[in-house]
Amino acid sequence: MTLSLVMAGIAVFFVMSSVSSIEQSATMKYGDEVTVLVAKQDIREMGTILDGMVEAKSVPRNFVEPTAVKFDGKLDVESVEGAKAYSIQSKRIVGNVAIVAIKKGEQLTLNKITEPSMRTGLAPQVTPGKRAIAVPIDESTSVAKLVKPGDRVDVIAVVQSMGVGGREVKTAKTVFQDVVILAVGRSIANNVARRVDVDMGGTARVRSLTEYDGYSSVTLELDPVQAQLVAAIYTDNSNRLILSLRNNDDADRVAISAPSRATDVLSDSQRLPASGGGLK
Repeated sequence: MTLSLVMAGIAVFFVMSSVSSIEQSATMKYGDEVTVLVAKQDIREMGTILDGMVEAKSVPRNFVEPTAVKFDGKLDVESVEGAKAYSIQSKRIVGNVAIVAIKKGEQLTLNKITEPSMRTGLAPQVTPGKRAIAVPIDESTSVAKLVKPGDRVDVIAVVQSMGVGGREVKTAKTVFQDVVILAVGRSIANNVARRVDVDMGGTARVRSLTEYDGYSSVTLELDPVQAQLVAAIYTDNSNRLILSLRNNDDADRVAISAPSRATDVLSDSQRLPASGGGLK
C-alpha cells in the first residue's frame, strides 16, 4: 500500500512537472495570458452594442488583436477590483455601434466600433441628389404602422379645395410612386435607434427601439421638387398624405390619369370588382 502511494505521488509529480513545462513553453512561445473583451453573441453590422453583449476572455498575449479592448494582464472578474476594472472598460463599448458584423467570441477592437455620428445616422442612406423629409402619420395613413425602414410606398395626397357653389371638396391623387421609407420615427436602417432610460437605481440603460411603434412620423426619400410639393401640401392643416405599401420588388409605375373624389365610388367605372361574397 505504501509503495503504491509513493508510486502514485511520483506519477502525479511527473505529470504536474510535464504540464508546468508545457505551460512554460507555451508562455515563452505565445506570451502570458491577457484578458480582452469579446462578443458574447453575434452583433450585426451597424447594430448597437448593448450591455450583456460583451464578456471577458483570457488569451495568450501574442493572440491579442491590434487595437483590442484589453487589460494589462489576466483579470479576475470575480474579485472586487477585477469587477471594477471590467465595468470601466465595458462602459467604453456599450452604446457604440459596430461598423462591421462581429461574431460570437470575436475580440472587440476599436477599429470595428464607432460612436454614433454622422456616419452612422440617416444622412449616409440618402441617395445623392435626393432629400429626406418627414411626414406625420397615424394608424390609418401608414398601413397600421406596419411600414418599416427600407419599405417602398406610393404616396396619396388628400387635398381639400373649393368646388362648385363654394362647397369644400376633398380630392385624392397619387402624387409619388415607389418611394423609399428611410425611417419610421427615430428608427432607421443602418443604425438601430436608441434611447437611454434611467432605472429606479439610477443606472442608465440603453434601450433598442427596433420594435418601437409609438412613432408619429415617417421619413421619405424624395427629390427636391417632390419634397417642396410635400411641404406645400402641409401648409393647409386640412390636407394630409396617406401611404400605400407596395412589394419591395415591384418597381412598376402605374398610369393614373385623374385624381379621385369620394363621390367617384358611386360611378360604375370606379366600383370595386366583386370578390366572393363582397360588395357588388
